[in-house]
Amino acid sequence: MDKKNTIIGVALLIVGTILMFKNGQQAQQQRLLEEQAAREAAEAAQNAPAIASDVPSADPTVSAPSGRASTPPAVIANGHAQIEINDEKTGEEIVTLENGLAEFRFTNYGGALREIVLKDQPKSLDSDEPYIMNHLRYAPALNLTTYLGDARNIAFEQVPSASGDSVTYRGVLNEQLEVIRTYTISQELEGAAPYNVSHELTVRNLTDGLLPLGEMLLNIGTAAPSGDQDRFLQTFGYSNGEDVEFTEQSDFMGGGIPFFKKDPKDMEQVSDTIEWASIKNQFFITLLTPNEPAAGYIARPVDFPGDKDGEPKTGITADIKLEGINLPANASVTKTFDFYAGPKEHGRIAKLSKGQEQAMQFGFFGFISKLLLQIMNWVHGIVGNWGIAIILLTIIVRGSLLPITLMSMKSMKKMSKISEPMKALKEKFPDDTQKQQQMMMELYKLNKINPVAGCLPMLAQIPIFFALFYMLRSAAELRFADFLWIADLSKPDTVATIPNMPFFGDFAVNLLPFVWLISLAYQMWTMPTPSVDNAQAKMMKFMPFIFFPFTYTFSSGLVLYWTVSNVFTIGQQWLVKRGGDEFEVVLPPALKKALEGGDTKKKRRKNK
Repeated sequence: MDKKNTIIGVALLIVGTILMFKNGQQAQQQRLLEEQAAREAAEAAQNAPAIASDVPSADPTVSAPSGRASTPPAVIANGHAQIEINDEKTGEEIVTLENGLAEFRFTNYGGALREIVLKDQPKSLDSDEPYIMNHLRYAPALNLTTYLGDARNIAFEQVPSASGDSVTYRGVLNEQLEVIRTYTISQELEGAAPYNVSHELTVRNLTDGLLPLGEMLLNIGTAAPSGDQDRFLQTFGYSNGEDVEFTEQSDFMGGGIPFFKKDPKDMEQVSDTIEWASIKNQFFITLLTPNEPAAGYIARPVDFPGDKDGEPKTGITADIKLEGINLPANASVTKTFDFYAGPKEHGRIAKLSKGQEQAMQFGFFGFISKLLLQIMNWVHGIVGNWGIAIILLTIIVRGSLLPITLMSMKSMKKMSKISEPMKALKEKFPDDTQKQQQMMMELYKLNKINPVAGCLPMLAQIPIFFALFYMLRSAAELRFADFLWIADLSKPDTVATIPNMPFFGDFAVNLLPFVWLISLAYQMWTMPTPSVDNAQAKMMKFMPFIFFPFTYTFSSGLVLYWTVSNVFTIGQQWLVKRGGDEFEVVLPPALKKALEGGDTKKKRRKNK
């Protein structure tokens, strides 16, 4: 029976591995296609006479026929996705404010923030061009919309400013509402300051009577897709002061498992207190924090030019809804905001004042993620390489768990030595479960074995596993960080691609997961097996192969941590085996008597 179950288990394992590999390879191929399409689209836009990524819409709740916010349609020319320039704005003027890390480009249309150039973040691997946030967009960031019209359709005038670090615009909506917008940046390079814009918005009633403005909308920016994980990492989030809620890009796409499928939706509109709101993809984030809480938000998907097959990519955008106001004749009101647009670096975002670090989405064990990230950053500050920093982080974490790990290994070593008496115990009392349990507990007690001790390291590492998973998968610090043959620690370490493989298509060869597999398989095959169940013991040894398909497409930084952790465990096992701590099994009197008397099923079968 054990042999039959083992064969069935191995067959299922092989089928599962093929399916997981196929899905992982498809996701990886899609990521590479999307990255190439994004580069080509960006290059086409930069080479064109003007970028026309903004589509006018007087009412933000009214969208393209599909119900989605629109960008210029994609066209396929020579197999390449390109942005079609079809709505150039006459007389558009760009004003730039910059510091050592960022360049903020403001447009006079709507007096808003058109895009943000991150000087220290390359657009792609081996590129000298910087990454530009909001480059492909639904609207300029901080675009203002009221029932009187959409400000991005109106050319504002620039008002002279006394400071080189600020710019002021003035415009009029529908000849009724004067809008004055002032933006200020900082030359400080520490904390969140270099990526933060202070915004002052003043609206004044130009009529002779009461002007009921209602709710005004302020755009948070647009997050364009950047990789295969953006379906889960591209999100809108907000805090109401008590809870933090997130809407993923996948929530707009619909789908899911059978019987639990969700319909795609074109918009999400919620009324709630908004202390801050965010839009982010895997590595970059915009955070809008009003001085006075806002009244709600509108979030929606954005269709971008797609890959070579013409499939559109989906981004996400959102507006916060400012509390409705009624302006008496010639009255004005001023509101202030802080707007962060930059990398998802926890050390910077944590400097903001209203708990915006929760937008990082570190998960349930976020406090451990923050601690590990701080340790990794501290180590990197000393060694100067992120790969070495991850290795040293692994040693620090595993070293801190060393006492309970050694205790666990010694317990497992003892458990493996009492496996034979436990088998004899089951043969002696095959139908008396209560007697088995009683004598088993006596066996543990006489030999000073705690059967739970073997699980302690695993239980201790579960929070660390999830904390590292959430931290490393979107750490902006690891973007394009190289180590040995790994070009980017934030992605799989693809070293070659095998075209047209059966079942897999173009197969991306990732080397590090195989190193991880070998190290974990060796660890599992050399580990003492306390279980008396032969099938269970075999299954434990096949566990590395079960998890391998999941690990294959993970970021190489995370796989590097697990690989070093496996090597650390192998070293611990070697020390325990050669520790000279000999252990002799002490048998309960009743079991000892039964074994000496030879009254077991095995001997009875032999006599027959």
